[in-house]
Amino acid sequence: MKYINNKEKLEQFKKSNNFFAIIDFDRTLTTGESDASLGIIPKFLGGKCLEERIKTYNHYRPLELDYTIEKEEKRKIMKEWATKTFTLLSKYLVSEKIIDDSLQNANLKLRDGVKGFLHNLYEKNIPVVIMSAGVGNLIKRFLEKEGVLYDNILLISNFFEFKENKTYIDTEKLMASSNKDYSKIPKDVRKILDKKDGILLCGDIVEDIRMIDNKQRNKTLAIGFLDHNVENNLEIYNNNFDIVLADNETFDAVKEILSF
Repeated sequence: MKYINNKEKLEQFKKSNNFFAIIDFDRTLTTGESDASLGIIPKFLGGKCLEERIKTYNHYRPLELDYTIEKEEKRKIMKEWATKTFTLLSKYLVSEKIIDDSLQNANLKLRDGVKGFLHNLYEKNIPVVIMSAGVGNLIKRFLEKEGVLYDNILLISNFFEFKENKTYIDTEKLMASSNKDYSKIPKDVRKILDKKDGILLCGDIVEDIRMIDNKQRNKTLAIGFLDHNVENNLEIYNNNFDIVLADNETFDAVKEILSF
């Protein structure tokens, strides 16, 4: 189901190719039924790691989708979730091989149309920033495996470092779903992006709109994928996104709307 909430902005956006795209990964590029990248490794390892992941997920995921929570309180809750999750993964993730192995049978699937969409952006030489609060090492390997990590794509995420069978990540600098923002992009890249006339933003939660600065909102066409709690959240999505794609829509719909 497609909801076009700002036809004027859409028509204006379609007139120019001088834009960049900033796109969330989990359940935006991937399907609504896919596991989050943070859940892939615990599911592969099983045991205590999976048990603890399920417990934290069942507690925090409903809070992530609850838009009655005050913004600053929600930011604090989501940072708490990210810290617990990455602390858990640090206990068990001891090598990059575990990442590769965990992807073999992972419930991780690109939405239909993503490959063609990203290829079109590559051919048009349009910069793409993929910003994710998930596991950057795993996302990078997945995109490489799918053949869509083109030269025009910059991945901003949480990356583990591996040294002498130990895993390192700075939990103080973690990017959570509620604090993904434009400042996370390197300054030299932002200088290039700031010269663009428009921005295409794609996300699956309202907080994804924070991937751009408020001052950029007028030149941003924001597309939101709404696959969960549709009836409860449709109004707030329509109030925040210029276009809402509900009930497991595809990137073929994005291409159709944008006349790509």
